Amino acid sequence: MVEQVMSDIETIVYGWLTKRGVVFQFATSLRGGFYQLGGAVVDFILPARMLAWRVMGEYYHRGVVKEGSDIIQKELLAELGYVTVDIWGDDIENRLEETLTKALMGQEILRG
Repeated sequence: MVEQVMSDIETIVYGWLTKRGVVFQFATSLRGGFYQLGGAVVDFILPARMLAWRVMGEYYHRGVVKEGSDIIQKELLAELGYVTVDIWGDDIENRLEETLTKALMGQEILRG
């Protein structure tokens, strides 16, 4: 088993969901995501809503290779029936309530 440690922004999201009583799974591996190329590891799965929330820190999700990998994972999640919502760290830090309320509806804050 792979032990996952939460980042600061994941901890904020975890607390927000827990406080509201939203049922979720943290760090879920789909199609071998922890172990196989082509799988996905999703930060938060909200199974009742079929939402996959990816908490996107600038350090880990910028650059051509990582952005390409994120696109492929988003396609995999769509094949599995999930709506993927990318939640950026600066939106969590600067407008938490707006960002996560929209995310519960399957919407993202548009990047400018």
